[in-house]
Amino acid sequence: AEKENALIIAQQDLSTREQQLVAANTKLKTQKDEMAIQQQKIDDLIGVRTEIIRDLSTVFSAQNLKASVDTKTGDIVLESAVFFETAKSNIRTEGEELLNKFLPIYLSVLLRDEYKDYLGEISIEGHTDTAGDYIMNLELSQNRALSVAKYCLSLPSINENQRTYLRELLTAKGKSFSSPILNEDGSVNMDKSRRVEFKFRLKDSEMIVELNNILKQN
Repeated sequence: AEKENALIIAQQDLSTREQQLVAANTKLKTQKDEMAIQQQKIDDLIGVRTEIIRDLSTVFSAQNLKASVDTKTGDIVLESAVFFETAKSNIRTEGEELLNKFLPIYLSVLLRDEYKDYLGEISIEGHTDTAGDYIMNLELSQNRALSVAKYCLSLPSINENQRTYLRELLTAKGKSFSSPILNEDGSVNMDKSRRVEFKFRLKDSEMIVELNNILKQN
């Protein structure tokens, strides 16, 4: 009887272990499926960003505009001197003319059917050189970014559909001299540091690096 009881207990233990193994395998498969889905999302987002950057580079290289596209991020740098007098935030006529040409082209890429659903934000950043007080430059850069944003929203050269999207996506940020442009010797390039940048952010793009790191660990 003791042997039979021991055998029954052993069989029950084996059955329990088998059930646990099945549950563990099911959980592992679910995790792998979820990881595959996340990896696909990452691939899609990275692919979309790459395509947007390529298209922006293509259209702007064909235009005679004072704008440069960062081939890694898609950020577009416009020289501040084109827009503003020293220590001023009112846009110069030359700056208005540049925006009249620039913005419709920029939006014609970002708001394409294959891209617009991925867009989370279009930001305008004002940057200053390192001369003067940080807070003073923070206020100046914020006012400059806001001036550019206001002008962009009022542009007659964009259609109402583009304007609607822009209202939903557009932000204006002053960065003071928190991100100066440096020369090769490490010194600050004062002229290049004074700039306005247009940036786009894709939905969930903040998660890309974190998810990618998690997936690599697994």
